[in-house]
Amino acid sequence: MSTPKVLTVTLEFEMGDRKIHAPRVKAAYEAAVSAAIDAAKNELLDGSVNTVRSRMTWDYRWAETSAQYTDVDVEWSEDEDEPEE
Repeated sequence: MSTPKVLTVTLEFEMGDRKIHAPRVKAAYEAAVSAAIDAAKNELLDGSVNTVRSRMTWDYRWAETSAQYTDVDVEWSEDEDEPEE
């Protein structure tokens, strides 16, 4: 039996000083989730994704304390025959 795997993608949008109303924030969140799902479906094998869960959080903190992410090329191998447990 194969072990279920979870791919977690975290996006942070650093907001400016302008007042942004909830409907625009919700629309931006839904657009980001939709784009992520479409991108994953284009890259993963058919039937690879069983469930997609998403959540939106809102916090106030100093943006300068956030980690910066860089684009890193990683080579993955397709494991056709996974060992059984």
